[in-house]
Amino acid sequence: MGRINLSGGTYQARSLAVAAQRCLNLYPEPIPQEQKEPILFAYYPTPGNAAFCTLTGVVRCLYTTSQGDLIACVGAGIYLIDDLGNSTQIGTISAGTTQVRIQDNGLTLFVVDGSATGGWYCALPAVGSATYGDMTQIADEAFYGSQTIAVLDTFLLFTKPGSNHWYVAPANFTNETDTPFDSLYIASKTSYPDLIVGIAVIGQTIWIFGEQTTELWYDSGATDFPFQRMPSILADQGCEAPYSIATTFGQVFWLGRDRQGHARVYMGADNMSVPISTFAVDQALNSYGGLSSAIGNTYQQDGHQYYVLTIPDMGKTWVFDATTKLWHERCGGSSSGAEARIRANCWAAAYGRIFCGDFENGVIYEVSTSFLDDAGASIKRQRAFPHLLTDGKRGIHRQFIVDMQNGSGITVDVDWSDDRGATFCNPVPLQIGTSGNVWPSIWRLGVARDRVYRLTWTGPAQTALMGAFIQIDPVRT
Repeated sequence: MGRINLSGGTYQARSLAVAAQRCLNLYPEPIPQEQKEPILFAYYPTPGNAAFCTLTGVVRCLYTTSQGDLIACVGAGIYLIDDLGNSTQIGTISAGTTQVRIQDNGLTLFVVDGSATGGWYCALPAVGSATYGDMTQIADEAFYGSQTIAVLDTFLLFTKPGSNHWYVAPANFTNETDTPFDSLYIASKTSYPDLIVGIAVIGQTIWIFGEQTTELWYDSGATDFPFQRMPSILADQGCEAPYSIATTFGQVFWLGRDRQGHARVYMGADNMSVPISTFAVDQALNSYGGLSSAIGNTYQQDGHQYYVLTIPDMGKTWVFDATTKLWHERCGGSSSGAEARIRANCWAAAYGRIFCGDFENGVIYEVSTSFLDDAGASIKRQRAFPHLLTDGKRGIHRQFIVDMQNGSGITVDVDWSDDRGATFCNPVPLQIGTSGNVWPSIWRLGVARDRVYRLTWTGPAQTALMGAFIQIDPVRT
């Protein structure tokens, strides 16, 4: 009996007859081959959510301060969330449901919402205190608004909306009276005449994202303007969506495109940018509309470093595992198990845990692989197998055995396609063992020349999928 080994993440090729392997709400983890285990990859359930704090409005941003506090923008409110889920409002900004970005310089917390006057700030707590200062809307004429915000060497960095200009607050900005903005602390993106979309900092390098190209700058310490462009360095990829920009792990990720082609996902590090999306991911992204609203976030859990890219207008989420360099899909749960948009609108790590905020209500969730549902709703998980061919001949599929961790007793639906991945038959339910040495099997599965098997389940299970075994007897034709 042959083993069907699974490897890699989602890869649905332009033609499903080439590859129809979907990996939904499962993340692949490679098995070190020096350990002599018989499998290449194990597939574990992506984390579930449990309500941690409930507020009113859409969760527009989560941010962890340099002091370790979790800050949430929910509706028009800015809140401090403690490690028990208690909330304290520390200020108010303009109402809305769109994305917000927050940053601090060690002294001051600054909030921007992308509008020309949308900037607010407050003092961080003094040492030994838990009290934040009053939230103040900035009125300085040298503040022009910004969609994204970053910090380097205590300078807060902004981009002027609808222009090719970016600007900075003075070092150690605290308030407009003591540390006013300098109207000369502004620079232009000059290497190519595209508009600036966003800004990020990796290490000591500033990434200025235009619509079609990206410039890199550094802190030169000059007196007139403290930053200079890195000479002879220009990334020939721009940014498609300002809120897709996310940094962590010494890298920056974003949804972009170059001057020659369609949208792709890029990763930048060490003054270089490279595409990380596969042909299949590129094809899916470019079949969607509304890419400019894409939202990107990063988090690390159980040794895996994730870039989560959600396309809100399409209700689609793609996740890149920077540790394994593999992609998988995610969807939210529902009472029927149908696919829905993931609840997460923003992410943050604080207090040794991972949190996300809901895209349509004020719930902040804790995210953990110990949780097996989506805040009470079942999560659909699916893995499609590679094409099984018998040298161009028909084969009698006598037995199919699921190689999956026992213990949960959940039911897994097994279906298959005999038209090369185009359509699938009615699923056959198969119960996973509750304990012991159980090998769930299906017998007498008919005849096929090219077959694609698929497993789907929604039941709560702390499990691992390793693959399957198959007995196929070829026939003469």
